[in-house]
Amino acid sequence: MITIRPAVPDDAEALTDLMHGSAAYSGKYASILDGYAVKPSQIERDVFYIAERDRTLCRFYSLTLDGEPELDLMFVADGVQGSGLGSMLFRHMMTEARRQGIASIKIVSHPPSVGFYEAMGAVVVGTKPPTAKATWSRPILSLAI
Repeated sequence: MITIRPAVPDDAEALTDLMHGSAAYSGKYASILDGYAVKPSQIERDVFYIAERDRTLCRFYSLTLDGEPELDLMFVADGVQGSGLGSMLFRHMMTEARRQGIASIKIVSHPPSVGFYEAMGAVVVGTKPPTAKATWSRPILSLAI
């Protein structure tokens, strides 16, 4: 059974563990997560939702609402990728954004995830140049809500 619930500050460590365990962020993409941890204050400030299967965390997302609304984090555990659960969580995010009165969401994407976001209705609108932590260009997408 899948349950989607708001994250609470005590979830910060488990969310960080799920991110760092993601095979999508290994190899050349690992540097962006170096030293990064989800903070309890971040969970309190942003919109964070967790999806659990049988009480086991398997995916989550966060939206930042300060300034231009942005999908800040979206992670799906390796073992459930391709099962449709990521799409289900993404649709939840869209519903939550609509409930909050958001017209569009910016997504600065992990390059291998662009196809997923496009399939969900987002459109590539630009590219974020490399930085010290992200040494590759990242597609910028816009999602109309």
